[in-house]
Amino acid sequence: MPSGLFNGEVTLDRVTRAQRYLRAVYGGDPEALDDLAAPDVVISYPLFQEVLGVPAIRGREAAKAFVVRFAGRWADPRIEFHDSVAEGDKVVLVWSFAARMATPPESSDESGGGDRAWGGITLIRFDPSGRVVSEVGEESTPGPSGRLRGLEGHSNGEAE
Repeated sequence: MPSGLFNGEVTLDRVTRAQRYLRAVYGGDPEALDDLAAPDVVISYPLFQEVLGVPAIRGREAAKAFVVRFAGRWADPRIEFHDSVAEGDKVVLVWSFAARMATPPESSDESGGGDRAWGGITLIRFDPSGRVVSEVGEESTPGPSGRLRGLEGHSNGEAE
């Protein structure tokens, strides 16, 4: 059962739908978006401008195409939900993602096959019919270990 703050059965259903939606998008199930996403869904993360060249993915068909490309890049995806807060037409999910890199980025010297993991927080908004109209999030890139590399001698939390 999802954790977090709930104000009734409708809210619990929205949390469940939000989790199903994220599992579909980042788990490689584009057909599920026909049921879960509104035709005019907008997906936005700060990383999109740098990686995709656009600030947001707009529309269900574009989202489905993204799902296919993402699934081609990441094998054996695992998404875990750590917390959720829901109110009205909005759900916030705290999540982590782990997968094996199936194909390296074109502009990278990395080889495929390495395990990668990151986490994030995502705000999902629903339309009155219960479909996702927006997914706006922030994720850790690089992951926490990459951000802390070089700080190994500072485990007491005090700066030098």
